[in-house]
Amino acid sequence: MLDVRTILVVILVVATLQGVGFFVLHRTQPAIPGLRAYGTAFIIFAVGMALLSARGMIADLYSITLGNLLVASGHLILTGGLYRFFGKRRPRWLDVIFAVTFLLVFPLYVYLDPGNISLRVLISGFVLASAFLCMAWLLWQDDDYPRPLRWILIVLILIHSSLLVGRGIVLFLTPGQVEMVANHPLHALLFLETNVFMTFLFIGLVGLVMARTAADLARKNRELTAEIGIRQQLQEDLSASFAKESDLRQQQQHLLHLVGHEFRTPLAIIERATEMIGVLITAPPAAVAERLRAIQEAVRRQRLLIQTFLATERVEESIVQKEPLELGDLSREAVNYFASTGQETRIRLTAAPDALPMIGDTAMISTLFVNLLDNALKYSPADKPVQFALRREGDRAVTTIADQGIGIPAAERERIGQRFFRASNTSGRGGTGLGLHTAMRIVELHDGTMRIDSKDGQGTMIEVSLPIAQPEAGLPEAGVPGADTDLPSATGG
Repeated sequence: MLDVRTILVVILVVATLQGVGFFVLHRTQPAIPGLRAYGTAFIIFAVGMALLSARGMIADLYSITLGNLLVASGHLILTGGLYRFFGKRRPRWLDVIFAVTFLLVFPLYVYLDPGNISLRVLISGFVLASAFLCMAWLLWQDDDYPRPLRWILIVLILIHSSLLVGRGIVLFLTPGQVEMVANHPLHALLFLETNVFMTFLFIGLVGLVMARTAADLARKNRELTAEIGIRQQLQEDLSASFAKESDLRQQQQHLLHLVGHEFRTPLAIIERATEMIGVLITAPPAAVAERLRAIQEAVRRQRLLIQTFLATERVEESIVQKEPLELGDLSREAVNYFASTGQETRIRLTAAPDALPMIGDTAMISTLFVNLLDNALKYSPADKPVQFALRREGDRAVTTIADQGIGIPAAERERIGQRFFRASNTSGRGGTGLGLHTAMRIVELHDGTMRIDSKDGQGTMIEVSLPIAQPEAGLPEAGVPGADTDLPSATGG
């Protein structure tokens, strides 16, 4: 004969293990809703069954009232967990029915007639069945999860609900009082069925979790496949853009080469014409001689402007066309470059007493001096001079350019030299943020160093150190074999 207490203990152990299992699932799949509620429901149900099995050993108030309350709470929480799993909210009317039944009716009936269980079993059977029917209806409405799994769970729930209600009706119609924990065949069979049902319910709920995990994985795979397709399309578009940009850069290089050549040709003609005029006219008047010198100076400035522009284009491509040059000559040409704007009078040039020969790119070094002087003049008051000094230190030529201008804010000094970066205190003054960046690249391409010392509101001092050519050094090879002197780079400066 089946022992009811033994079956209750088995239910207690099984429900506890099932609750722990759902908590483990929650730890591994925290994004899936409802798993924590499942675990809580099974644990509370197990505690309630423990109190029911202790009837006769503890007061009826705890064993019956509290035990049934915990069992009912477990069913209610389990129902809520399934609703959360499907992304829905548990019906409010179900909460009200459970609260009225197990917080008001049940304690009152236990107090009035603790020995008679027939009406209590009937009422609890209908109430618990209502929770299970809500679960069955929820599974019936869903179309996302496997149909066989949902149908199996629906059938199990309907059978268990029918047995709960049927047990209540049988006991209610049976005369006399029957203790719940007595070894009555009906109780033993119903509790055994409950154990089997809870086991299959656990398996079914785990099956839903696995189905959801598989569906999420399939969805993520589809999203990943779509994202890969989008990235491939973007990569193709980017490759096409790069190819188009490369073609445009080649056209730009060709255009700049052509424009540079077309500008230099008339400048050379003008320069030669002024030289011939100076030769043909014996003792020209002072006004004519001054005009000829002005023309020659303007031609030199224009030539330097073209060289500077083309050199800036070549800097970003690291195309260095090295040749012997003299820094003193280039420094004077850089000062004369600003004659057209009348700012050359602000530059205080202190040349080295000896020649400073080096092997480098003439156009780039000229661009270096022009960019640094332009920044110093631009960011300092018009009535303040700019110091431009060259000196020799061992095998290095050191150039210093110092102004008394706005300086660089301390918080922004680390970013100075970044492409297109301009300090916050330069607003209202023209510029692109490329001048100092280009200068630093030129120094780097010539194995030099640059040091910047600046104080906000007190001016900036830039010191450039470049290697001096050794006496035995000859003309080195160009940075890029076969590079044309007139050919600009693809990057703008």
